[in-house]
Order: sequence, then structure tokens, then C-alpha cells
Amino acid sequence: MDAAASTHAGLLEATADMALVIEYRVVDGNTWHVRLEGGTARVVSGPAEEPDLSFTTGPATASAIADGTLDPLRAVIDGDVILSGDPRVLVDHRAVLAGLGDVFAAARHP
Repeated sequence: MDAAASTHAGLLEATADMALVIEYRVVDGNTWHVRLEGGTARVVSGPAEEPDLSFTTGPATASAIADGTLDPLRAVIDGDVILSGDPRVLVDHRAVLAGLGDVFAAARHP
């Protein structure tokens, strides 16, 4: 996923004027974070030092979100995903984050 994000011209262009770090944590599983800033996009293994927002969930929910069978918003509403930080960053950067989702979808299903 890092290779897909870090080389996607449209995503890199869209991140030129922003700085955002989002962490994803799977309980009893992996933790990684996405760093979008100054025209770069990276997916990094491990926790972020100071994420703007983090998502925490269990393995079943993470798998369902990843394979597209569960809407992430539905998982948050139902309490299956816990948010920490300021969720307004999702609204502030929704176009870039939607594009990031498209980049990752393409990486999962070439």
C-alpha cells in the first residue's frame, strides 16, 4: 500500500498543501499510519508519534472494512470502530481521503 500511495501522482499533487497523520490500530493485530504532507503520501508500519486521528477496531471489523463488506461509517456509528482525535479532519480533507481510498482499492484489486 505504501508503494501505491507514494507513487500516485494525483494523490501526491493533492497533498501538496496539507499535513495529516491517521493511525489505524487493530486490537491484537497490526498498527500502521498514513502520513500525507507536503506532496508526499506514505503508509508506515507501526504507531504514529502524534496522529491527528486514530481508528481502533478488532480483527473481524478490520477485515470486513478492508474487503468492502462493511461501510466504515456504519462501523463507527455502531461502535465497532473507536475514533481518537479530531474527526473534523475527515471532513476537512474528504476529497484527498476519498482519493486515498481509491488508490488502496486499486492496490488490493489490480
